[in-house]
Amino acid sequence: MSNFLIVTGYLAFVIFGVVLAVIGRSRPEVIAPLSELLKFIMRHRITRIALFMVWWWLGWHFLVGTTVN
Repeated sequence: MSNFLIVTGYLAFVIFGVVLAVIGRSRPEVIAPLSELLKFIMRHRITRIALFMVWWWLGWHFLVGTTVN
């Protein structure tokens, strides 16, 4: 039962993301498209560094942590 809830939660999250992407493409005045959001975020150097560090942390903990014992 708990596996079903976990999978359902992940699917709901993915479906929500797809719906937001479709709304962003069809009605950009309501929700900004992802490309506009990334342009806005990447304007400043500190946010580019922070985004890089987040990706590095995720990669280290989820990819390297599972391959190195």
